[in-house]
Amino acid sequence: MTLTGKIALVTGAASGISREIAHAYAEQGARIVCADRNGEAAEATAAAIRSAGGQAEALRCDITSQADRDAAVSMATSFDGGLDILVNGAGILQAQPLLDVTPDSFQSVFDINVTGLFFMLQASARAMIAAGRSGRIINLASIAGRQGIGTSVQYSASKAAVISITQSAGQALAPHNICVNAIAPGFVQTAMWREIQAMAVAGSAAIAAEEFNDGIVQQVAKGRLADPGDMVGAALFLAGEGAEYVVGQTINVDGGTLFN
Repeated sequence: MTLTGKIALVTGAASGISREIAHAYAEQGARIVCADRNGEAAEATAAAIRSAGGQAEALRCDITSQADRDAAVSMATSFDGGLDILVNGAGILQAQPLLDVTPDSFQSVFDINVTGLFFMLQASARAMIAAGRSGRIINLASIAGRQGIGTSVQYSASKAAVISITQSAGQALAPHNICVNAIAPGFVQTAMWREIQAMAVAGSAAIAAEEFNDGIVQQVAKGRLADPGDMVGAALFLAGEGAEYVVGQTINVDGGTLFN
């Protein structure tokens, strides 16, 4: 496949899964707008892409800010051809016992993972429709949105909302030739995963990080935790011509953890 000539806006591009997807799209010829609330790290991703021969720009973008969302979409649409692909990858995790969840901690997760994601989707869709071109919107969900995690109820609930938004937006935008889908990663070794691991270890004097990982791996048919790069294949598929008839779907990329 090729993404030559495509413009892709990737949020959360400073690290983890979004960074890997940004690199993969650039390798396939897309021009990348790397957006992240950590502007310096977003620029580092863009610089690495350019060093590898790709095209990339970066900007600081807090997706809870309407002005920042508009600026990101404006940058993407300023290039020849306009915006073709949005990867809605920005997100946060707050791991804490259910009885310790506060209104503020619950809302802070939803502000980014749900509200920010939705309005970035909306702004991008408007730009695609205004340009009269087909598009791809790929949201990052999680298997936690299909089967909750007791130590992170707000994160699980937010990712269930992402799956629902993907279904609704898929229906609403398909007539405009914009395909909206999502990827639901499993247990991926990112900063978020290390936060979950640290909480589990801190909550038990009898378990070490290695033992915690081993227990999780036993739930995965592939027998290992995922790397961020394991999400790239699905992201490339959903961005390409082969996914033209895929609408409103959430694809589990979890090594065989869930089967629904």
